[in-house]
Amino acid sequence: LMGTSLFAVEPLNEPTFISRKGMETIKVTSGAYGCQIQGLANQRYALRFFLDFPEGAVRNDVELPAERIYFLSSCWLFEDERVLERARQRKETLETTIEEVALELEDMDRAMSKQGIFQKALTFRESMQLVERKGKLRSELFDLEQKFPLDDSKIIRGPKNIVFAKEGFVAVKRFRGTLGTREQYHWVGTFTYKEFFDDEVEENDD
Repeated sequence: LMGTSLFAVEPLNEPTFISRKGMETIKVTSGAYGCQIQGLANQRYALRFFLDFPEGAVRNDVELPAERIYFLSSCWLFEDERVLERARQRKETLETTIEEVALELEDMDRAMSKQGIFQKALTFRESMQLVERKGKLRSELFDLEQKFPLDDSKIIRGPKNIVFAKEGFVAVKRFRGTLGTREQYHWVGTFTYKEFFDDEVEENDD
């Protein structure tokens, strides 16, 4: 899940929330993160990190278990922004073509109401070909949207030309199987990236 190389994650502060007891602080300790490439052409990576919550937390009917919590999301590294721009242009072309095919199908449907039996059969055959083409175009559009971050409302830009999926999943790890050695990750919620900060490195002259 985490990849072969892990890097340290250090929490900058401990989160707080208001409960019936007043202000409560959630104890969180350092963890790690890792990435795995999911697509070379679109430079998509699976981004995973975990943090330890040794005391857990309870707010109303929501409980954060006292254990290691995993955060699962995706990111893209575009060293060449033209790759993303070409994907956006292809999306626009597909959407336009799908709309044109839909209009053509509507025209055929209206025409069939005025045609004879023989002509209706020919028009129906042509319309089925258009329906098949429309389905293929929709499938290509869906694949494109899955591979590239094309919806600005669902992404957030981070440092060093990295684009992150704005929302990810929160999971806990459980062991299953006869000997309890098979790992399973269970989604328990979602999380959202709000903002990224570039590291500030101060250089001191000796």
